[in-house]
Amino acid sequence: MHDVLKFRLSGYFFTLFLFVLFASILITPVSAETVVSISPSEQSIAAGSNVTVVVYFEPDIPISGAQFDISFNSDALSVVSISEGDVFTNNASTLFNKGTIDNSEGTITNVYNVLFGKNEVSESGTLATIVFDTKGEFSSFSSLELTNVVVSNSTGVAVPISVVNGMVTIMGAPAPSGGEISNTGSGRGGSSGATGEEFGNIEFKDIAEKNVRSGQVISYGFDSPENPVVTVNFTGQKNSGTISTTIEVLKNTSAMVQDAPNGLVYKNVNIWVGNAGFATPENIDSPTIGFRVNSSWMEMHGVDSSDIRLNRYSGNSWSSFETKVTEEGGEYFYFESLTPGFSPFAITAEGFEPEFIGEAGSNRPSNTQDDLPDEKALAQNTLVISILSIFVLATRRSRIN
Repeated sequence: MHDVLKFRLSGYFFTLFLFVLFASILITPVSAETVVSISPSEQSIAAGSNVTVVVYFEPDIPISGAQFDISFNSDALSVVSISEGDVFTNNASTLFNKGTIDNSEGTITNVYNVLFGKNEVSESGTLATIVFDTKGEFSSFSSLELTNVVVSNSTGVAVPISVVNGMVTIMGAPAPSGGEISNTGSGRGGSSGATGEEFGNIEFKDIAEKNVRSGQVISYGFDSPENPVVTVNFTGQKNSGTISTTIEVLKNTSAMVQDAPNGLVYKNVNIWVGNAGFATPENIDSPTIGFRVNSSWMEMHGVDSSDIRLNRYSGNSWSSFETKVTEEGGEYFYFESLTPGFSPFAITAEGFEPEFIGEAGSNRPSNTQDDLPDEKALAQNTLVISILSIFVLATRRSRIN
């Protein structure tokens, strides 16, 4: 009897131990990370204006110092000034270094701020304020990327961090065309988007950045399901620093062209590489565009992979490029085309008639009255189903009783 009692008590204590163990795990606070971010994370500014951003600091634990580098698009921005923030100055004496500015390379390196002695801060604040000047009068983009970020406590030990980068959109005139390889379109205006496209016609925008070096094949990859473009590749002809590629997926034909392309349109897109004047034979060579087309769309319209074409608008007309299949089967067919430049594009099925575009902007005819379901018939069917359900329930209850 005593043995049984001891066994039960030990079982109870073991269960209690497990309960306390799991409870302690559940209630133990998870250490967060100190956040270092560009603020605001995104902003649009008119060409010719200054851009002011701050490197913001949100400590999770008491800290005594921080350092960072930052990179930007030197074709779009140049640094005017860097000044110390208030996160440390409200506490004690500090040692602030504004770093080394290289506007030709688009970098600021070795910026740091530390407290003297064993002082620490726990409140959020600004590490540094940076003022940029915009270059040129045309639309462009620049990411603001924090690198080499280190935050330490009073003993000099680095603490866990999370970094949030920023993006600046410079809104100016649409970039002019020039040369065989260009990153502009031509045609009717009415632009309100940052690249010259009408804002209301942009369904989705994707931006990627790469460091372009001479002799290297540069490949921009895109994987968003809303974007039919998957790669933009070229060979760098010179060291150009960080260059952005922007994809604008459009709802309808680009506002920068005069007419729609021939064939059945799958997607309209604008592709821009760098600032105005960058995508020239002096800077890049052998540009290619990789894209994909949904298999269900091809099946629905009876389109074969050999019918797919990439079309580019330049010089007030459309040109159709030879398109090769790189992968087929599955959810998408993948294609690749050489292109002499970057501007508005359209992915089409050659030899197919354009579809009617309804008021909703889709490529399928809007429903007529005959196509719509009979609301009266639906209501009657719903009533019949409800009556049958009540009858079945009543029958089952009568059998049970």
